[in-house]
Amino acid sequence: MIQGIKSNIPEELNGKNNDEGLMDMDQAAEYLNIKKSSLYQRCMRKQITVVKIGRLNKFRKFDLDDFIEQNVVDAEN
Repeated sequence: MIQGIKSNIPEELNGKNNDEGLMDMDQAAEYLNIKKSSLYQRCMRKQITVVKIGRLNKFRKFDLDDFIEQNVVDAEN
């Protein structure tokens, strides 16, 4: 599932810096392809793991990938 999403990631978010570092709200929202306000709401509901640096919310790529995997709904046959 994640492989299909990874192919749609903008090049600047798919680079080495973000694989090993932290994303800000704008980058994480773009990675998840959701609005920044939706991401903020999910953070407030503690549905997405956040790294707090002072007042800033930062995101680890593998936490966002975990969030995606936890929200996969299998199709019924």
